[in-house]
Order: sequence, then C-alpha cells, then structure tokens
Amino acid sequence: MRFTFYFVGKIPSKANYKRISHRRINGDMKPFIMNDKEVLAAQREAIYQFHIQKLTYGLENFPIENPVRISISFYFSGRVRQRDIDNAEKFIGDVLEKAEVLKRDSLIYVKDRVEKRLGVKGFDEIVVINVEELGREEVKQREREFKAFSEHFREFLKKLKMELPDEG
Repeated sequence: MRFTFYFVGKIPSKANYKRISHRRINGDMKPFIMNDKEVLAAQREAIYQFHIQKLTYGLENFPIENPVRISISFYFSGRVRQRDIDNAEKFIGDVLEKAEVLKRDSLIYVKDRVEKRLGVKGFDEIVVINVEELGREEVKQREREFKAFSEHFREFLKKLKMELPDEG
C-alpha cells in the first residue's frame, strides 16, 4: 500500500531532542536530561496532523509493520535557505513511529528521495512524506546476505590494510 502524509508546521532544527538541566538534590546541583519543549510541541502537532490523515486512510491500516520505502520533500520559505534537512529527516522518522504510522522507524528500508525546496509562500515549512510498503521479494533481497563488493572497494580496503572476511 502507498500513503502520502503532510505536515505543516515548524520542525525543530536541533539534532539532539534533549537538553541537560540541573536541579538541587540534598544541597548539591545534579544534572538531569529533559526533553526540549519546542521539540515536544512540534511532535504533538505532527502526531495530531498524522492522526487526522490516518483516519482518512482507515485506522486498520496502521501501524505499518512491514518494511517501507519513503520519500520526503521539505518545502521551505526562502528565508530558511540554510536549513539543514538531516535533523528534520530524523524528526520525521521519529514522528512516524510516535504517531503509529510505522510500528518502528527501523522499518524504513529505502529512502528514495529526500529533497529541500525553497520559495513556498504563506508557510514556513511543509513536509510531504510518501510511504510505500515493500513487496515480499524486495524485502527478501534486501535481507539476503550481501556477497559481492566491487573491486574498487577491495582496492580501498587494501590501502587501509584491511581484509574482507572472506579473504582471511
């Protein structure tokens, strides 16, 4: 099956969703980790938006428990030209799991396309996520033991003075 999800809102730019704070315990300041409020708010909003879309597709289709192929398009206003999409991509994977679109984000076997587009008017950020379940044969092929590395890679390993397991 194939599904398209949309998220309209601000994705936090932080790579780390947690921050260290301190509290007093028995007179001493002790560090502790707390979730970032901006990230939690963005996650709640994304979960809400994904839930509305899951209702349209039928809740019986979720969470997806089979490996999937995804593509993600980030549409930004021109003001965020410097936006790093690596962290935004991680956010989307985490939210797909938290919103129970996917059973686990480790089910993402293929990322066909991750792209950044600029020039959206009227919105800061829009994300379009296409999720497609992989066929049984493709999953088998991807989970089969990999056997043949290219000669170019073998030459690279020799330069590093490393051997492939089958060469030893």
